[in-house]
Amino acid sequence: MDARPADFPFRTVVFDLDGTLIDSAEDVGAAVNRVLADHGLAPIDAATQRTLMGEGGRVRTRKAFALRGQELDDIALSARVRDFVRYYAENPIAHTTAYPGVPETLRRLDAAGVRLGVCTNKYEDSARDILARLGLMPPIADAAGADSFDVRKPHPGHILKLLARMGADPATALMVGDSIHDVAAARAAGLKVIAVSWGYTTVPARELGADTVIERFADLLEAATALA
Repeated sequence: MDARPADFPFRTVVFDLDGTLIDSAEDVGAAVNRVLADHGLAPIDAATQRTLMGEGGRVRTRKAFALRGQELDDIALSARVRDFVRYYAENPIAHTTAYPGVPETLRRLDAAGVRLGVCTNKYEDSARDILARLGLMPPIADAAGADSFDVRKPHPGHILKLLARMGADPATALMVGDSIHDVAAARAAGLKVIAVSWGYTTVPARELGADTVIERFADLLEAATALA
């Protein structure tokens, strides 16, 4: 049985985005493959694209070109990333959807007065655009991306600076994510952390070091309550 929102022990929940709230790998991968095609390189298959998720567009682009035998210097990488951002912005939700249970659970938390944020290694404008298009912002109140501050996950400052911008107390905040970067950032920031089982991590969710793992997004309320 789900925990009642009134019993929810955290005042703020910060979520990762890709692989946690939304399944976006196909649209991200399509944009990566367009950039590769511009340079006469073969596309990367869907399964491999999923392994490139989580560290942001710059790291993903560098790794994609490395898979095709090209090491990029900073100038070339920046140009490829700009192309990726442009392609991705053209149609970011052609295949992207929220995972089952996400909209309903977010609305329930919001109605209970829990503040909701997103901390992602996507660029902030892209994250906000996608959240708005999918009807998730609101109830999500704020979103920080790789370019929002001077640090990004796994640095704990990415989460802590978002919480400060939200006026939230880290002592009453929870992190929810799918990768080692989410868990590492939350741990270093002093937050409890829940891992989801369906994300893009190449490490099994139960080996990430989170406080607990959920198999369905709808299980979040009960799992978080059990951490108190």
